[in-house]
Amino acid sequence: MGRTAGTPNKITNAVKGRLESLIDSLVSSLDINDLNHNQRIKLLLIALQYTLPRLQAMVVKDETGNHPFIVEDIVIHTRKENSDEPEWKDNFESHSALNN
Repeated sequence: MGRTAGTPNKITNAVKGRLESLIDSLVSSLDINDLNHNQRIKLLLIALQYTLPRLQAMVVKDETGNHPFIVEDIVIHTRKENSDEPEWKDNFESHSALNN
């Protein structure tokens, strides 16, 4: 016999509380000025995942109801690892997402 339906899970609440206090203390101890450009961008990307709503895919149709656009390839550009160069030009690698 487990707990009755609707009873909050005490262990989960305790763990959530500890994680919240850990995150709060970690965020308050961060000094953005001490981070390099790559670290700032990574922090921004992580934070945006939790603050902006996720976009849903859109289907584009023409007047006839057909799909006039066919995606043949998606190219992902990523910044080269261990690159702290202030100049971003020619500092990216391209990867094909569909044609591996």
